[in-house]
Amino acid sequence: MDAERTVIGGSGAGGEGAAPPDEAVGPWNAGAGRLSEGVGRRDEGSSTVPAVGVAAVAVALALMVGTIGQGLGARSRADTAADLAALAAAQVAGDDGCGIAEEVAKRNGATVTECITRPDLGKATVTVEVPSGVRVPGKPDALKVSAKAVAGRAE
Repeated sequence: MDAERTVIGGSGAGGEGAAPPDEAVGPWNAGAGRLSEGVGRRDEGSSTVPAVGVAAVAVALALMVGTIGQGLGARSRADTAADLAALAAAQVAGDDGCGIAEEVAKRNGATVTECITRPDLGKATVTVEVPSGVRVPGKPDALKVSAKAVAGRAE
């Protein structure tokens, strides 16, 4: 009682050259719980692309946080330098207030961009710039942060 098999699309009588469905090899039978020899899983390494993406986002966030931190630090240095320079200029009697303000600003890592003193009123206004440490491609110098301070007697 031999059962006769009929293979559609076979190359000859008896189904020569065609594998029966239960012995088929390929990715369509991978759900059977076993892999045939020589056939690899198609999902190997599939987590590499998302992992690289997550790492790139983490690096970008770290760079942004660092850049923002540098900017905040530069802003604090500029405020401090402007305040000290304005106080020094306001306390000087005579016309040398801006010279003293420049010296104080230089000692604090800043450059005076504007200085207005009124010795008769005991007031001084000083504007300074401090390099932020953040460089932009295509620009020769680092970005600068400026601050303005007014010191003197109240009106």
